[in-house]
Amino acid sequence: MGVVSAWDPDFQEALERTRAGLARRPPRTLEVAGYRRAAVLLALLDRKGGPTLLFTRRAAALPHHGGEISFPGGGLLPGEQAEAGALREAEEEVGLPPGCAEVLGRLDDLVSVARFVVTPVVAAVREPPAVFAAAPGEVEEHFELELVRLLDPRLRRSTLWDPARLPPEVAQAVRLANIPAEDVDPATGHWLVWSFHADESRVVWGMTARVLTDLIGRSFER
Repeated sequence: MGVVSAWDPDFQEALERTRAGLARRPPRTLEVAGYRRAAVLLALLDRKGGPTLLFTRRAAALPHHGGEISFPGGGLLPGEQAEAGALREAEEEVGLPPGCAEVLGRLDDLVSVARFVVTPVVAAVREPPAVFAAAPGEVEEHFELELVRLLDPRLRRSTLWDPARLPPEVAQAVRLANIPAEDVDPATGHWLVWSFHADESRVVWGMTARVLTDLIGRSFER
């Protein structure tokens, strides 16, 4: 991985770096037979104390990834584009009005262990709501993490995870689509999994952390 910049970017600087990072190359698109399409929204919010990113903790009773921290998002409707789906889901889950979000672009598609192909959509929100409202039954809580803390390399950690815990066909799809060769331990075959500890009670890990790593790698590493 590169070296994360040590500065504390304001919203405009973060916006410009994100836009430039997304423009460096087209996003990788994936198609996996039998997997549904989904999208998540990485919402960069302009707050008085500095830019933040919006996260949710999914309701524990949900059939997929219950209780986990994620970006707002979910399955796409038939014929729905990723941008429209990500904005729709963000409005449904936390009350973010689609009209206040400027879509900046997409990150690489990823494969979820729940058999979804997920498209991350990045958007800037210059005038975010003062408060959000979590959708009952879908979102246990919503929260924001300061971008400057997510950029702090001291708060990013990695562990090795055993893919044998997954059904073999799912492990194969995730490995081929998501896991770079350098993130596979040659001795054990375990995967390197990133996590962000900006708030120890709300650790960002798994696919959400990999999406966040992609954004930071494109826009904020030198």
